[in-house]
Amino acid sequence: MNEAPVRSSMMRWATLALFAGLAACAAPAPAPVLLTIPPAGAAAAAAAAPVSAASAAPAPILAVRRVAIPEYLVARRVRFRADPSTLAEWPNTYWAERIEIGVSREFNAALRSRLPGWTLCDASCGDQVPTLAVQVEMVPMDYLRSSQTLKAHTRITVTTGSATPKVLQIAEASYELPSGGDNAQAQAQAIGELIGRVAALAATTLEAAARLAP
Repeated sequence: MNEAPVRSSMMRWATLALFAGLAACAAPAPAPVLLTIPPAGAAAAAAAAPVSAASAAPAPILAVRRVAIPEYLVARRVRFRADPSTLAEWPNTYWAERIEIGVSREFNAALRSRLPGWTLCDASCGDQVPTLAVQVEMVPMDYLRSSQTLKAHTRITVTTGSATPKVLQIAEASYELPSGGDNAQAQAQAIGELIGRVAALAATTLEAAARLAP
């Protein structure tokens, strides 16, 4: 039996397999998807009522604390509920910035558009003495992929801005918002809508608290 053609064929197939393996290794990995929370303030800005100059009171200074969200969501990966006891992550998808920072920023923007004339600052207002302070908690804030629904509960606490704060108003609400799609972008869109609704409730609560502030 002539072994030379067999040996040559085996070497040819081995070479082709080697090149195929090298080509697979050289194939670029798909670029990660970077997700941002859509702005929630545009609709609120259009709906904000103008302030009457005749009835305008001194504009309150409001200290806005960072929005509290569930600790299990604080990660670069975009997480959702696979079932009541299991968290999962969208593949190759990341928040473009820390989610708690993005949520707080979009909440501040939506709230500012609903409170024209107010001065909003972060937890520390520098040399300014805040009239009021607001803390928003959104716990839970779970996206249920099976039903494509964002379920959340919010608690809004408004206090005086003094060194010894006094609680003036508390508001709570639960939400179930359909996302309209089975993807991470739809989840982010639902979070943006949630922020807008919470900002609307917070604005109403703050306006009531301002009338009670000393």
